[in-house]
Amino acid sequence: MSASTPISYAQFATWVQDALNHLYDSPRLQDHPLAGLLAERSATRVQRGQTLRRLLINAILSMAPEPGTPAQSPDWRAYRILELHFIEGQTPAQVMRALGLGRTLYFKEKARMVEALTQVLWEQHAERFALDEPQANALPQNGLEELTSIQARVEHLNLGQVLDELCAMMMPLAQAKGCKLVCAPAADLHVQADRVLLRQAIVDVLGHVLEMSDTLSLTLAGFTDARSRGVRISIQPTPAHAALPASALALATQLMRLMGGEVTVQSGEIHLRWPAEDAAAKTLLVIDDNAGLIQLFRRYLTGHAWRVIGVGNLAEALAVAAETTPDAVVLDVMLPGQDGWEALRTLKSHEHTRRAPVIICSVMHQPELAAQLGAAGYLKKPVTQAQLLQALASLA
Repeated sequence: MSASTPISYAQFATWVQDALNHLYDSPRLQDHPLAGLLAERSATRVQRGQTLRRLLINAILSMAPEPGTPAQSPDWRAYRILELHFIEGQTPAQVMRALGLGRTLYFKEKARMVEALTQVLWEQHAERFALDEPQANALPQNGLEELTSIQARVEHLNLGQVLDELCAMMMPLAQAKGCKLVCAPAADLHVQADRVLLRQAIVDVLGHVLEMSDTLSLTLAGFTDARSRGVRISIQPTPAHAALPASALALATQLMRLMGGEVTVQSGEIHLRWPAEDAAAKTLLVIDDNAGLIQLFRRYLTGHAWRVIGVGNLAEALAVAAETTPDAVVLDVMLPGQDGWEALRTLKSHEHTRRAPVIICSVMHQPELAAQLGAAGYLKKPVTQAQLLQALASLA
């Protein structure tokens, strides 16, 4: 990115939040716009990612309270939210338990500290680049950060059935706005998705599209090609005066990411899509209440003949395993309200999972105990792509 290109504070803040959420996702950081902005121009792609991670971690550490500040003070509590969540990789639930915080206070304090962190980075680098002056309340308060606590329950969905149900539900609204809504057949098209999250994503997009103009004709259809499959929303005629803003797709984009998919926009079409499944791909069942980690593992394994199904607890894992026998399991032993070591014992004895090797993935370092209880491998968080691939390769 050119240093002469003006960057608004709102854009800068959005990039900081995204980079923090993917602090240990090296491929994403290497190509991140912040890396291009803050790293030296002569740096290699790998060096850019390393520089961005180091700058973010150092910025967090710089916000530690002064020596002598009481350990139970609000300042220490706020700092520990950043340290535990972003640096140590703990989930919101784990941080809330560790600090004795309620959900509302946690997200409020986290948002406040991320804003303060953004200000620190802005002040450190504003002179080096052509950055616009920050505006008060520039960060959008849309509540999307709370989606990080949602756990997608992926299942084998008949997409045609889902679209038929949504067409019937949305038809009266479309007619009231003078628009036409058509549902094209999508027989025998299936996707791995969370039914509730997928429905909400489609409804949200349709709601925004119907606000663009009256007399529109919308077609809701399933599609599949060599590289992807999913939902296509076609808009005719394409409104020349009212392009759908990116902010209107923010919720749908977040929901699709939780399910390992994405939202793309082409001329007159919006796609909610997933990568096409490799028929020879193995199934990796990830049991972790951190939806961000499951999303990260999906990106890590894209193109590596593994299909990731994520669940948030043991009961969901056993239900999924009954329908889709996993080839391997990754288990976090710090699940809310559950003893992860007992969960490991259950997995090794249950009829649908006992043949699947289990890799423990945790912030704790207890590989010997894991091995004694039957685990086939151990990954200490945060996990790099190379470490995950090596652990899976060792199972062969």
